[in-house]
This record gives sequence, structure tokens and C-alpha cells, in this order.
Amino acid sequence: MILSDKVSPICFGCEPLGGNDWGDIDVSTIESAVHRALELGVTFFDTAAVYGLGLSEKRLSHILGKRRFDVTISTKGGLSWQQSKCSKRAQVAVNCSPQAIQRNIEDSLRRLRLDCLPVFFVHWPDANVPIEMTFERLNKMCDDKKIASIGCSNFTAKQLEAACVVSNVEYVQIPVNILTGGISETFAEITSRHSVNIVAYNILAYGLLTGKYDLKSKFKENDRRSRLPLFKGSQYIDTLKRIEKLRVEAQNCNQSLAQYAIHWVLQQPNMLSVVLGIKNSKQIEENWQALTSLETQCKSDGVRINE
Repeated sequence: MILSDKVSPICFGCEPLGGNDWGDIDVSTIESAVHRALELGVTFFDTAAVYGLGLSEKRLSHILGKRRFDVTISTKGGLSWQQSKCSKRAQVAVNCSPQAIQRNIEDSLRRLRLDCLPVFFVHWPDANVPIEMTFERLNKMCDDKKIASIGCSNFTAKQLEAACVVSNVEYVQIPVNILTGGISETFAEITSRHSVNIVAYNILAYGLLTGKYDLKSKFKENDRRSRLPLFKGSQYIDTLKRIEKLRVEAQNCNQSLAQYAIHWVLQQPNMLSVVLGIKNSKQIEENWQALTSLETQCKSDGVRINE
């Protein structure tokens, strides 16, 4: 595990603040969770321009207030959207052209009310734009002090390697959880060789690894889980069986299922931090407690965990 003074091992995921795709939310409840996270020692907050079509960034800036200068905020760009009159969901497309990326950065700076973005991730690679063009423009934005650090999100090992040839990529964000498996040897080697910090998301597999869902669970239309194959048919049944086995393993470690899943990801090679979408203070408190056993383990090995 890579340790850094810049970010906390637990990252407060702000996608729910956008108000879309995670069911009903209460902004005031999330606001209380943000303040509780700051009290606990969370210094890393992750959002994206597309979350709520800019709304997550605006809300996060408002909630943090002056504290936005004291923490590390990462955001993501490289997606364009168009709202449709025929559908409640906007039409989203990848656009990583140099012009679009620069516009995305400037828009995020305005919404977050910052002069410089601590971390800017390219949200998805663009098959229609050479990686060199995108990252050369990011280099310029670094030179102009519009962004402090460059990150890749959802890049393959090959795409990450190509980006690292052009830019000093400091972060890569990818989905990792105990159900789908850990970091591949190839990915770990590339991140080690280029000193890239891994930031993982989907740690709890869309909430399945909280253990609160079963065959009777229903999801509203405004919740993406109502559309995901993982929550349907035999795949859902098989996954629930696997989760029951993991629950027993967690109990043997005196952890909740969620804490066990978080701990497992944090022990993956080159792992810096895990992004957890937070809706209330109880969630961030339970998630933060996952660090307790990891902290004990690291201290016994003479390694310091961020505080």
C-alpha cells in the first residue's frame, strides 16, 4: 500500500451529491456526512463533472466552504452531455479532444470555486482522440497551474502506459472489489514503474458488499441498480451466495462485511485510497472503522497510515 500525506485512505465519493442514479437522496444528510468525514480525518473527496451534470461539484464546493482549500478534491472530465426532452436521462458521450478537456477543466474550476484542481482525471479514454493529444493539453494545463495532478480513470494497462509516456500521471482510478478480483500483475507493474497511485472505486459492488440486499430487494427507476444485470436472475442469486460466505469470513475477523471488503481492497498492490459513495454519517463512520485493523497491521510492520 502506497502512503501519501496528500490524501486519506478512505475517499468520500460524491456521486450521490449529483442526485442521479442512486435512488432518493437528502442533500442535508450528505452535508452532515461531509462534516463528519472531516472530523474523522477524511482529506480526499472525489467527484466528476458528469455527476448531476455539474451539480455534485457545485454542492461539494458549497458544503466544504473554505475547507475546500484544505482537502484534496479530485474531479473528472472528458464527457459531454445533452439533455433529452424524451428521456429523464441525459445523453452522455466521451469527448477528450484538447479543446473539450480544457473547457471541462475551466468549467470544473468555476463550479468548485477553485483556482487549481488538485487532481483531474480523464473520466474515460476516447477511442476517437489519440491519447497523446489529450495528455499534451493536460500538460499545458499543469504548466498554466489550472491542475496540480493528472489522473486516468477507467484506462486499460496499455492505455495507462501510453498516457505515462506523454505525462506525469500520478493517479489512476479503476473499479476493484473482492467479488471481481484484485489488481492484475500487468497493471501493478505499470503503476509501480511509473509511480502511479491507484484509487479504487466500486469497492462495495454497487452496495452488494454492505450485505443489506437480498432477493426481496427492489430498486426505484432513479436507481441504476434497477437496470444492472448484476442485480437480476441467476447472476444475482449466485452473487448473494458468495456474499454470505464472505459475511462469515468478515465475522471471523470481527468486521462488518463492508469493512472486510474495504480492508481487502486497501491491501492490494500500489493502492492509495478507496472511493466510497456516501449518503449519510453512519456510512462514513462504519467505512472509516475499516482502517482500524489495517492500521494495527501496518503499525506492527513499522508503516504509518495517514491520519
